[in-house]
Amino acid sequence: MSWLSTRMSTYQMNYFLRDNVSQSSLQLQRAGQELSTGRRSDMFGDLGPRAGIAITMRGREENTQSYITANKALENKLEAMLTAVTAIRDPAQDVLQAVLLNKEAPVTGAHAMQAQARAALETVISTLNTSFNGEHLFAGTVSNVPPMTRWSEAHPDTGLSPEAIMQAVIGTGPADATEAATIIAELDAVFSSSHGTTPDYDFEASFYSGTPELDGGGQPSERITARLDVGQVLNYGVQANDQGLRDVIKGLAMIATIDPQDITDPDAYRAWMEEATQVLSSGVQGTLDAATNIGFNQQLVDKAQQRLEDMSLVQRTQIGTYENIDPYEVATKMTALETQLQASYNVSARLSGLSILSHMR
Repeated sequence: MSWLSTRMSTYQMNYFLRDNVSQSSLQLQRAGQELSTGRRSDMFGDLGPRAGIAITMRGREENTQSYITANKALENKLEAMLTAVTAIRDPAQDVLQAVLLNKEAPVTGAHAMQAQARAALETVISTLNTSFNGEHLFAGTVSNVPPMTRWSEAHPDTGLSPEAIMQAVIGTGPADATEAATIIAELDAVFSSSHGTTPDYDFEASFYSGTPELDGGGQPSERITARLDVGQVLNYGVQANDQGLRDVIKGLAMIATIDPQDITDPDAYRAWMEEATQVLSSGVQGTLDAATNIGFNQQLVDKAQQRLEDMSLVQRTQIGTYENIDPYEVATKMTALETQLQASYNVSARLSGLSILSHMR
């Protein structure tokens, strides 16, 4: 009979215990980290191939959160646009009411119409130059510049102010109905940016500096857009050169440039006031339409936001099933590791006290 004898020296035992202590300490440290963060410290080691699924899900969640953040900013931007459009409509509506009261002849409040229109015009132009987070709301895609030239300030390219252009076209006002029609036709050319005789008089040359209505090829320019989600794009831009806003500015400018009471010919007066009434009515309706479109866009953004938040909740739940730990399980594991580590320390201490001299005593 043969005996297999395995011998382990004190050095080997100490080396084994040190390695065991090192491994236990590392595991205890990882368990403590997991207990404090609530997540696995070594996802690849714990999950293996399933870790790729968790990484993919986290990428999707980060993408979803980026859309949620962008949409929140868009919600605030749309609210600022809606507030601005309302601030434009109210003074235009007030002037329209005054024009309607004095449409046939200057009567109630006629002496204040010009001053009222001038104040409303300044308010409208200032509001159209509103910016939000460094972007001008009504400039279209060219959002780094104010879209409107101030009433009495010269445009940097043409050197003409809107006030100077209106005074040049209107002069001292129409002397009769025929001259009123001629001036109104020229104003139509100015505000449709088709003044062939003096192109610098065009609305999009001296009044407005944002994205033009038509591009170089004569096609409608692209509107400002936002991507609400994968596959969902929203066209939401309202521009200061939209027809409704042009009409507001044109109608106010007609009354602000010349006092209607100075038009002495009754037929010329009625023709002038009729045109101002029609243009202002169209402009006020245009602001109502713009406000309605903005409100509709707000609903679209809100629905997209709700959908993204629901998706985020599902994704975060799925990610948690892969990445999160059971705190009770980890706490139990830590207790076992602490017990094991304490036992190793005790054995190491006892071994360190052993020597041949102690045996010989």
